[in-house]
Amino acid sequence: MNFSPTNGYQVRYAPGIHEKMCASVGAFEPEHYAILGGHLDDPFHITDFMPMPPSLNQHGGYRSSSATVTLNGPFIEYYLNTCLTPFGKYILGAMHSHPGDMVHLSGGAPGSGYGDIPSMRSHLEAAARFGEPWHNFIAPIVTRPGPSPRVTTWIIRLDRHDPVPAETIWETESPATPPAAAASEIDEILDLVRYRPELVRAILQRSDRLSASLRSHRPRDERQARLLMQRIIKNRAAKKATHAHDHRPHVMTLEELAGLIPPPFFGPISR
Repeated sequence: MNFSPTNGYQVRYAPGIHEKMCASVGAFEPEHYAILGGHLDDPFHITDFMPMPPSLNQHGGYRSSSATVTLNGPFIEYYLNTCLTPFGKYILGAMHSHPGDMVHLSGGAPGSGYGDIPSMRSHLEAAARFGEPWHNFIAPIVTRPGPSPRVTTWIIRLDRHDPVPAETIWETESPATPPAAAASEIDEILDLVRYRPELVRAILQRSDRLSASLRSHRPRDERQARLLMQRIIKNRAAKKATHAHDHRPHVMTLEELAGLIPPPFFGPISR
């Protein structure tokens, strides 16, 4: 069948997720699944992808077949509490595979929790009871496993009776930033720290997403953060007002800046 969403919904998958999908859910015969994570204030952008084992039956085998798969609640909860919420993220949905060309979500009795749609709606209902602003369950279906699996993305909402089709967009890595451009960006950040400390404070204190990104453990991010701090340390003495008639704005000190941003970036730094 042809599938062409026309309602304007788009779900974007961050760079690298397509490759992970092709190596996991899209590589094996159905049914398999992966948990999708991201920021609740950007609910149609998937930043995290984690394949999961199905739950176990009484004999220790996986509760999975060519027609069904049962999510592993304890594994998902552990993943949520250790890899998503500490970084300002939450579960945005789940991707799973279907046999043949079954690109639609399976139905079931409302409230039963059995079948794709009732199960996904039950997760949104539970989030609502706990006050979590999770309103869109991203539910991609993978078919035709192999070198070029097919992904059909759906969205489940409590205010919509039927699943909403969405366009699937795979993001790719941007070209590496040239060293000169990277240095220019750091200079711009330094200017903000020097002359608009109140703006920097406000951004860091009020933006959960920015704080989460600064807590990132990605080596590239850590190198950038340490380079920035090295330059602040090297130049901070020259940025303070030294004369009574000097009315330049207060320059944020290393201690002041470090106090606004949690570890690990601002640990020991060679001076």
